[in-house]
Amino acid sequence: MSSLTHPLVSVAMCTYNGARYLREQLDSILQQTYPNLELVIMDDASGDQTVAIIREYEQKDARIRYQVNAENLGYNRNFEKAILLCRGDIIAVSDQDDIWESRKLEIMMQKWPEGSDFIFSLSGIFHENDIAGRTEAPAVRYHDIRDTHHLVFNSPVHGHAVMFRKEIVKPCLPFPPNVFYDWWISMHAASLGSIGCVPETLTWHRVHTKNSSRNLTTIEDRAEREKQLREQCAFFIESFMKRPWAKPDEKRSLLEYARILRTMNGRTFSWKMFGYAWKNRRKIFHYKQKPLVIFSHLKHAFRMGYKGLL
Repeated sequence: MSSLTHPLVSVAMCTYNGARYLREQLDSILQQTYPNLELVIMDDASGDQTVAIIREYEQKDARIRYQVNAENLGYNRNFEKAILLCRGDIIAVSDQDDIWESRKLEIMMQKWPEGSDFIFSLSGIFHENDIAGRTEAPAVRYHDIRDTHHLVFNSPVHGHAVMFRKEIVKPCLPFPPNVFYDWWISMHAASLGSIGCVPETLTWHRVHTKNSSRNLTTIEDRAEREKQLREQCAFFIESFMKRPWAKPDEKRSLLEYARILRTMNGRTFSWKMFGYAWKNRRKIFHYKQKPLVIFSHLKHAFRMGYKGLL
């Protein structure tokens, strides 16, 4: 096997109390058809059988390396540690409870878009153990990304479906504790170059009751959920725009969006938000590809006038 034709791909996985579904994900990674990989696992002080399962697999497969944190570090710091432990120049990110197609790494390496240091494939979903009832990624227009608006508004990039060159990590460090690490890296990648797309469903994302609690969409009260999502979105944008890599025109536009978000209450129509959405409709509604799309833009711009969000 040639390291030139098959460079080492490091799979960075973080675990925390994931024993229930971990075996299926470990199997789907270790059965990849790509011939040169390592699996780096960082466990964040699990209290269930997660570490015992990892040790069992590590004894059977020399491609696995793992560490266990002495105390819980949280999602972002744990992924930062895992990524920095990777020996490969190319890194793929893995959650602990998904299932990968057996040719995921092979296909992404073969179809890696030229000129991109960060790429993504698509992910479908399934619920609990119902893999037979899985649903593929939505049939929308997927394309390479060079504008950070496309990551703020309806981003198609999900951490469990990305790969990137290790060199892209350095400008991103340290990962801020309150901004999703995958969004943070992707914003840097789009600002410094382009994000490539491999438009195939290669990851099956498991939806279950113990998915990461960082997801505000689990809040049942709709008004409170949207309020917190507006605050989160504004905070994310403001945090990234302090970085030196942000493109000036995108920085001006997205900070304007964040400022308007901060003024909204979810009840009063905001003409400023409607005007912003309409002026930037091609960037905000980049995923739309239907006939007479301008009417769809108008409808969603009005909706954003109330909610501020897509």
